[in-house]
Amino acid sequence: MIPLADIVRSPIPLASNRVWRIYRGGAMIGLLHGEAEGKDSEFPEDWVGSTVQARNPGSHYTPGEGLALVACGPGDPVTLKKVIETHPEEMLGPSHVREYGTNAALLVKILDAAVRLMIHAHPSKAFAGEHLGSCFGKTEAWFVLDTRPDVDDPCVLIAFREEVSRARYRAMLDAQDVPSMIDVMHRVPVKAGDVVYVRAGLPHAIGGGVFMVELQEPTDFSIMLERSAPNYHFSPGESFLGLEQSLVLSVIDHRVYSMEDVRRELLIRPRVIRSEGESAESELLGYDTTECFAGRSLDVRGSLTGDTEGRYFLLIVLRGEGVMVHQGGRTPLRRGMQLFVPAAVGGHEFRSRDGMTMFKSLPAQVRGDKK
Repeated sequence: MIPLADIVRSPIPLASNRVWRIYRGGAMIGLLHGEAEGKDSEFPEDWVGSTVQARNPGSHYTPGEGLALVACGPGDPVTLKKVIETHPEEMLGPSHVREYGTNAALLVKILDAAVRLMIHAHPSKAFAGEHLGSCFGKTEAWFVLDTRPDVDDPCVLIAFREEVSRARYRAMLDAQDVPSMIDVMHRVPVKAGDVVYVRAGLPHAIGGGVFMVELQEPTDFSIMLERSAPNYHFSPGESFLGLEQSLVLSVIDHRVYSMEDVRRELLIRPRVIRSEGESAESELLGYDTTECFAGRSLDVRGSLTGDTEGRYFLLIVLRGEGVMVHQGGRTPLRRGMQLFVPAAVGGHEFRSRDGMTMFKSLPAQVRGDKK
């Protein structure tokens, strides 16, 4: 086992971290990780760099599930959470620690849905602080990597497209009238490259056949508006986070969104923010949209320099191979790899002769960094 003090000054490779969920999928995650033939299962999500315990219901709850392990050689597995708590400033950065302590302030998932997810919503930061004992709610964003070729119309469901009173919606929920629940929502077609911003409180569901990276606040809080999945039926208590139904439903965003509102506010347009030769870094979703996280794409052909700027980030190699050169040496990179890049790494350079694409995830913004 490599000493933790040495680990924190180089990019940290992470083990694949598949998590049980209430829907099937994951075949495309297997392909990303180099499997000859991906297979769907009840582990359709890979939690990248996670320090969050999965809140699976009933007998499906497993202590420690969801916590990422570092891939640092032989010996007993070490959770990323333990490394962060042992060396917080080197891992997260001094400004992050002052703001968030040892909480990584981010949860990243690779998600592959073989079927439509159940309609659900998430609590806001304010609601979670008052009723769930958490300083984080669950605002999230979806970055579509691909869609399954056998799905003709990949889509997501999000927001109300018509006036829905609270009384009318509660009647739908009580009756579990799923067709009506779907009918009052926007059905938005998606394709590779699309970015969807999902504010806390918005009812939503990911359609079958959508393969994505999901960024979110670091919790596993879900309000299950639709309660019956093929492999589990939620009780009312489980559906509403153990709280009173009316209280939880108060967080649902009943605003009517026109399709133009959806395009303007929830569908984010990526933009190139810098380039070096044939290489470029693009902002897919920035802190001007939400303080909760940011997502970027790194396209490297030749070289692309960078700096951690005193805070950590997570990397997923989506295509190609190359190397990351840093003060601790050289870290080989290849398709499917996941890495935690500590704040202490500082300046670095990505190199790839034939081309490499990576997804870069940044944690919640630090107040002192806001402009």
